[in-house]
Amino acid sequence: MANTNLWKTRPVFVSSTFRDMQAERDHLRDVVFPELAERLRARRCHLEPVDLRWGVDTVSISEQEAKELLVLKVCLDEIERCRPFLVVLLGDRYGWVPPERRMQAAIDEQGYATSIQDKSVTALEIEFGVLDSPEQQKRSFFYFREPLPYQDMTSEKAREYSDQYNSKTAWERLQALKKRITEEMGPDRVRHYQAAWDWDKQKVTGLDEWGKQVLEDLWGELEAKTGNPGESPAASWQEQERAVLDEFIEERSRDFVGRVEILTELRRLALSDKKARTGASW
Repeated sequence: MANTNLWKTRPVFVSSTFRDMQAERDHLRDVVFPELAERLRARRCHLEPVDLRWGVDTVSISEQEAKELLVLKVCLDEIERCRPFLVVLLGDRYGWVPPERRMQAAIDEQGYATSIQDKSVTALEIEFGVLDSPEQQKRSFFYFREPLPYQDMTSEKAREYSDQYNSKTAWERLQALKKRITEEMGPDRVRHYQAAWDWDKQKVTGLDEWGKQVLEDLWGELEAKTGNPGESPAASWQEQERAVLDEFIEERSRDFVGRVEILTELRRLALSDKKARTGASW
């Protein structure tokens, strides 16, 4: 059986508004995180990306609101459970503001006290997960997307991506939130990036440079936390062979759920003496 103590898990939590940041979250999932996971494998670490909004882009508005509330509760639970590295994405939307009663129920479960008046789900995640936790601030990065060419979009599309074309109140709250983040986190933790707009597909694109920035930001933190295998003495061929075997077993058994009765019987047979195994039924 593999020595699971040899491997560790490094969670990275993604927080953002929903519809306007789909392209960025997809880029993290498809490009950035696979590369980061590969680098961590060399240090016997698993990457655990946590983005609880993946896979819900086809729900209706009413279903989306219910999903956001569920996501909020689970997000707070996950942040509290694993204290991960956080990646926060902000464009030009403040995000959905749920009924205060539901928001209050979510924070009461965590024993967290804060004003929830006119606060969006995303703003609460940021406050709970980063701004009110000095330790968490050391493991977090914010990425502010520069404005898209809203003036050339249809009014409907502009409202989808920017509160400036949708709600003056939400726009002002967003600016206040960004100001607080910038003041409390500083330039080393807040990045600004430029994305492009695909007019044919009507979606955000041109995220390669931003993705490289996120990759190197996270790797800079994780590299320091996971140690440098190059600092260890060169392994003998036996140790190298054992390491390859351990990695193979770890990879195959990580998500394995065994049949308890069968495994118990196999273990009993394997540990029994030859006489006891004679005539045993497999």
